[in-house]
Amino acid sequence: MEYLTRTLKYAAARYEFNFHPMCKEVRLANLMFADDVLIFSRGDASSMMLLLRAFSTFSNASGLQMSATKSNAYFQGVPEHIKQDILKVSGFVEGKLPFNYLGMPIQTTRLKKADCECLIEKICSKIHNYGARKFSYAGRLVLVQAVLTNLHSYWASMFVIPKGIICKIEAVCRNFLWDNSAEYRRVPLVAWDKLSCSKEEGGLGLKNQEIMNKAMVGRLVHWIMEDKNSIWVQWVKKNYLKGKAWMEYKPTANSSWVWRRICKVKEEMIPGYNDGTWTAQSEYSPAMGYEWLRERKPAVPWHKWVWNKHVTPKHQFMGWLYAHGAMRTKDKLIKIGLDVEDSCFMCAQTAESIDHLMCDCVYNRRIIQEINQKLQLSFPVTDLLGWCTLKTGTKLQKGIQFALLWGTVYSIWQQRNKSRMEGVLQRPERVAKSVIDEVKARLNGRDFRMLTKTDFDWLKFTQLCV
Repeated sequence: MEYLTRTLKYAAARYEFNFHPMCKEVRLANLMFADDVLIFSRGDASSMMLLLRAFSTFSNASGLQMSATKSNAYFQGVPEHIKQDILKVSGFVEGKLPFNYLGMPIQTTRLKKADCECLIEKICSKIHNYGARKFSYAGRLVLVQAVLTNLHSYWASMFVIPKGIICKIEAVCRNFLWDNSAEYRRVPLVAWDKLSCSKEEGGLGLKNQEIMNKAMVGRLVHWIMEDKNSIWVQWVKKNYLKGKAWMEYKPTANSSWVWRRICKVKEEMIPGYNDGTWTAQSEYSPAMGYEWLRERKPAVPWHKWVWNKHVTPKHQFMGWLYAHGAMRTKDKLIKIGLDVEDSCFMCAQTAESIDHLMCDCVYNRRIIQEINQKLQLSFPVTDLLGWCTLKTGTKLQKGIQFALLWGTVYSIWQQRNKSRMEGVLQRPERVAKSVIDEVKARLNGRDFRMLTKTDFDWLKFTQLCV
């Protein structure tokens, strides 16, 4: 393919060849990726004959033949008789815009919702493949972060995606997170705006897709700013900037919609530059741009307790729900108008609420008492978050006790749901043992030779390490 590129450049250097009006300044005749080739020229017979001769030379040297029936010619402003002559000589098929090149839509009009529906279909297809599997909240969170919100990244790095599509992407991801489905079937426990905050701010660390889209387009802004050595940057400078300073440049009304959107993102990012240098760091990245563009919120005091590395991920998520007061207990169901009996599923003595379930319920108290007795600890039976603020000890000791705490919260909620759905309630002793066993399993991968004597003695005292 390098030989083909050289052959086309040689043909474009001939005086008979006429460049496309938008490619003349940078002398651009072709773009190539693997075996996908785009050729640009003015719509005249002499230019076409030179290009066909170049392909013939390449075929004679390599033995590779161009498939004329699979190749399309796109015309704009070319007289009909010249168009027909070119099609007859070349054997090409006349193509119509839009068309796809390397998975991207090539078109002259503004990108519409219908043009981006394939992104939604791709995400829904992934969710359909996951649907048969039963993931925990924590498992679905990982899939949303690592897969679903990144499927459109290639498009988002090229142009600003319509806001309606961004909202659909977030809606599908939200539905999957809360109900393992692409369709809306369940009211979210926490609003998406809170989920898209960082973990330090009380969220789940998910990205606001509209801001992330701007941050990714911001990389194009940065490339122009630093005069990156690329064909696209040189093309933009010759056809749009024309010697004007990038920071002061304003697009004209007849500029393409893609270029106007890039310029709009540039206006938002101007305060982040100082004398043409990105203020945070000389090398811009979308992640850095996202942090600069997003609105910061105050940090919550409990994020270190919930997102501790010693806590099992599914317990972390349940601890996060508890900290937000987002567990769907009976008092909340009644508040939204559902006709349910309000007594606690486990003790049947008091109206069910989060505070009762986690702090006042007799069943919960017996579980915590069992953990305290087995490990010789002093977990409180009331005010769990208040206890976290007063907790003392080494970093490891705190982390393990947080793991026990959120494991207990998870197990209580699990037993509550089993009692509701199956009418089955395990003995508190068995629940306490399962919590302790999970924490021990979490500690099994740790190299105890690296522990301090204080931590090692504490683990032996609590019998978490033998």
